[in-house]
Amino acid sequence: MARETRKQMIEQAALLFRGRGYGATGIREIAAAAGAHRGVIYHHFPRGKTEVAEEVLAATDATVGAYIESWCTAQQPVPAMRAIIAGAKTMMAGGEHPPGSPVAAVTIGAGPDDQALRESARAIYDRWQRAFRDCLRRNGTPDPDATNLATLLIAGIEGALVLSRAEGGSAPLDRLAAALEPLLRTPRSSRDPE
Repeated sequence: MARETRKQMIEQAALLFRGRGYGATGIREIAAAAGAHRGVIYHHFPRGKTEVAEEVLAATDATVGAYIESWCTAQQPVPAMRAIIAGAKTMMAGGEHPPGSPVAAVTIGAGPDDQALRESARAIYDRWQRAFRDCLRRNGTPDPDATNLATLLIAGIEGALVLSRAEGGSAPLDRLAAALEPLLRTPRSSRDPE
């Protein structure tokens, strides 16, 4: 029961951070959304909202990072990119909650004393980019192009999630996929000036 309550608080915090922002979400709101008394949250998370955010980041990375690594290991760059964007549509833009990324929400909302949260977010983004960069490298894209394209994909998804929220639908993620596909299909030699 206690483990389920803790898990529910992490899940609800991720949705609140995604929908309202990390800075605008209070510990009472997290407890209420999880159907728990405020005191219970301090039992599970003695360091309060910062500890909840750490767990949200870890849970998001455990799920999203594993999918990205799996897709990038098993596929060529274009299908891997399409799978990653489809996953973002399902996990971060689907359902009744506003589109968004809990990682972005925590990164943007973290205050000056939350350096550890920003470092955790950086490590997560590095992991996600590294998986796609390695996919590109295995399929013949050299650096710096592989690194730059991996950054473009992850940054593009985060930006497309913001646009999805503004537009009220996931079309920006589709447009991102359509824009990236020609870049991923173009051989290195044709992108380089002679």
